[in-house]
Amino acid sequence: MELEKASARLAPRSPWQAVDLGTKLYRQWAAPVLWVWLAFTLAPFGLLLGWSLLAETLWPLFLFWWLKPLWERPLLAWYSHALFAETLTLKQLFQRWRHYALPGLASQLTWRRFSPARSFNTCVWQLEGAKEEQLSQRLRALNSYPSNRAGIMTIVVLHLEQFMAMGLMVLLYTLVPWQFSLEWSDWFYDQGALQMAIASATLYLVMFVTEPLYVACGFALYLNKRTWLEGWDLQLGLTRLGRHRATRSGATVLMLLALMLLPLPEPATAQPAPRNEEQQEVIELLASPDYMPFEERTERQWKDRDEDSNSWLEEFWKHFFDNLDDDEQPESSSQPFDIPDAVLWILFWALFAGLVIWLLTKVMNQLGLGSQRRDHSPVIPTHVAGMDIRRHSLPKNLRQAVENALAANDIRLALSLMLRSALASLLRRYPVALAAGSTEQQCLRNLKAAHGEPLPILYLQRLIQAWISTAWAHRPVDADAVRSLLTHWEEIRAEEAADA
Repeated sequence: MELEKASARLAPRSPWQAVDLGTKLYRQWAAPVLWVWLAFTLAPFGLLLGWSLLAETLWPLFLFWWLKPLWERPLLAWYSHALFAETLTLKQLFQRWRHYALPGLASQLTWRRFSPARSFNTCVWQLEGAKEEQLSQRLRALNSYPSNRAGIMTIVVLHLEQFMAMGLMVLLYTLVPWQFSLEWSDWFYDQGALQMAIASATLYLVMFVTEPLYVACGFALYLNKRTWLEGWDLQLGLTRLGRHRATRSGATVLMLLALMLLPLPEPATAQPAPRNEEQQEVIELLASPDYMPFEERTERQWKDRDEDSNSWLEEFWKHFFDNLDDDEQPESSSQPFDIPDAVLWILFWALFAGLVIWLLTKVMNQLGLGSQRRDHSPVIPTHVAGMDIRRHSLPKNLRQAVENALAANDIRLALSLMLRSALASLLRRYPVALAAGSTEQQCLRNLKAAHGEPLPILYLQRLIQAWISTAWAHRPVDADAVRSLLTHWEEIRAEEAADA
């Protein structure tokens, strides 16, 4: 690695200044790195998306997301060579794939997959090729105090990715013509093939922008840390000074020859210069902590605090935050909230991990990816797609209620009454586990998967199609179609009563 060929100024920076350098590297080389991302990910994403649509499951797309450390390796390889004036072609990246993609990949896809400092630590595996004990030493040295802020940078990019994906989905929703104005649940909760394809393509487009940025910022943090620890700026400065002196060496020799020809005056008495060893000892002594102490301290202070207020909540938070800075606290302190710093951080991370697990469980249940109920008798839901299907909320005389709605020319209300009644009856006869917030389509798919396609479930499919056309697409069916569906439902109920 020839530092003098670097296209960026290698100087000690703060972590956020290093991240800003990463954004500049990304802007400068946006076109080639985006082509690298497409070359390595477009085909795998297309195959996994096709598998996901055929199997009607999100697990193949989850696999693509899980393999993000693998997709980031070619980007880092391209950045690391481009910084030192070597542009890799796609052919060269494919040929060298095994050399830069495999080191440390197994750990990054298993127990280190959720490491917040992944973009920073990948540089150690991929660029340095460290292994075993040497790898542990390098990671400890590069992640030593002060912090690199790689974890916070990961959280920032993660939120940026989520906001961009959600914003793009909302933009697509607003561009749908009013004739096909669908409900929000149809776009964000229904798992139809169209919705799944659009959501997946949206997420891929967002990663197309954010992943090269994420890799560039992590690479910049790695360069900054090595500049601090290894003095790359001093090395470059000394190299330039040596070259400058080399260009002037000829003139210096001529001046020395001229001085040697002149008569020299009597040398004056002077103190002998100290030897090199003595100079080194003096430098090491002055650089020791006794003469040049270095300490960085973080202090927390209340902003606009009312000193006259003595509420118990403010006193609690005062002791809580004051004891986080326990370096100045006396060892014999016996305050009631004098909790060790390690205990506080353990409690904080335990609560944070619990919150993350709870949110993941909720999201997976919402998407229908959670584990099924352990008991073999699923609980009948009280609401499906926001509709109340409890017995006391249903009309006692369905025919009369539907006719009254049709008389008022309210097709939506008539279909709603029929759909609620059909769902309540079918879910009691054909119990099935449903995720919280399931839509009508999800309920229908679960019924088909668990019980096949008997006549009542096929009737429910026709009824849901009429409901979607009326309530979502704003293309209501006519009153005769509603009466025909109602008559068919009454015939099914009569056959069920006869069989019972």
